[in-house]
Amino acid sequence: MDSVKMAFESILDKKIRSLLTMLGIIIGVGAVLILVSVVQGYNADLTAYYEKQGVNKVNVSILSYDRTNTTDQSAEFMDYVSSQLDDYVTGVTPSYSTISTLQYGSTSSDTAVLYFGNEQWAACNNYTVDTGRDLLTLDVEQRNRVCVIGSYVAETLFGFRDPIGEELMVNGTPLTVVGVFYQKDGGTEESMDDALVVPYTLNRQMLGSDTVTDFTIKVASSTDMTTVINSVTIWLEENVDTNTGEYTVENGNDAMEAVEDETASLQVVLGGVAGIALLVGGIGNAYNRAATLTNSAGTTEKYLCSHGTGDGRYVGIALEGTGYGYTRVTAVEVLDAVSGVEAADFFLRDGRWYVEADGDEYPVSEQVEIYLDDADGWSSGYDALTAVLADGHRLTLYCDGDAQEGAQVRILVAQ
Repeated sequence: MDSVKMAFESILDKKIRSLLTMLGIIIGVGAVLILVSVVQGYNADLTAYYEKQGVNKVNVSILSYDRTNTTDQSAEFMDYVSSQLDDYVTGVTPSYSTISTLQYGSTSSDTAVLYFGNEQWAACNNYTVDTGRDLLTLDVEQRNRVCVIGSYVAETLFGFRDPIGEELMVNGTPLTVVGVFYQKDGGTEESMDDALVVPYTLNRQMLGSDTVTDFTIKVASSTDMTTVINSVTIWLEENVDTNTGEYTVENGNDAMEAVEDETASLQVVLGGVAGIALLVGGIGNAYNRAATLTNSAGTTEKYLCSHGTGDGRYVGIALEGTGYGYTRVTAVEVLDAVSGVEAADFFLRDGRWYVEADGDEYPVSEQVEIYLDDADGWSSGYDALTAVLADGHRLTLYCDGDAQEGAQVRILVAQ
């Protein structure tokens, strides 16, 4: 109860400082809680975004520097994945895209992403057909001018009209809508629903190139990612001439894992900020501590201490009246201890007591405070010192500095 009473007295004595200390803790912790919530929300949004795109994907790129080389390895590569890795993958598709301009009657859109893929493109990219049908192998083989559109494209161009069987212009090329994907990303402009996919074999007609360079492989399980990546890498090493080209293999899960690592790092940083905020508040509280002083007069007074002190050590304290009804501590000096001093080490010179300890000579303060350990009491001054020396006590000195700097003995503990 005394500690609680002392704490409230300290708070009341320094209302402004106590208020600022509490505000520091409250604002610091509150800010950290808000920031942590924002980071967690950010992580959840990004995780949801990558999950919408589809997880467990391997992205492969095959490039050739030799423009005279017309060999297309896309069919050979996809045959290898489909036949040799069928126990680990659920699909493989060409995967490249461009921004397109769509036109249906008087309605147009210029934000949709045009993807080139095959009949497995939707499965590889986490799309599901809502109405109509998906791309077929026949569409790819016969270069059919068909497309499957996202929900935002369907709503923007066709409104309440059924788009299945309707013809729209895509970058000047007429395509027949054969299917519409389910909404999966909010159905807004520039979302994953603002997209359409066509057979990749239309790339020559629409892009002026027969070359297929980018592929997406959908892996059945995350535990099979390493097996698939290693197998694909070996095939590429054996079939791609690195003198005239190059290849890359990327783990599609790396981006999501990087986000998780980034979020974890941010949480560590914010945890550090929280620690600093609490430390600052704790320092403020330390500077508001109450010092209880017991001296030879037998009185105990509580002073608001503006300096941190080490518990259990002797200190010298300079006091000053504030004019507000209490005394404040203006300086605190932790005293240096010298133990094992005998009465024979003390001597008088010109009416003042001195002591030799550890090879140094210290003057003894005329107001020296003396604590008798066996009597658990205090006394002060030269008369008390003379009595203690006469009794032959072993003494511990407490000085306010080095002897060479004019330090004095301020406290004696007699045992």
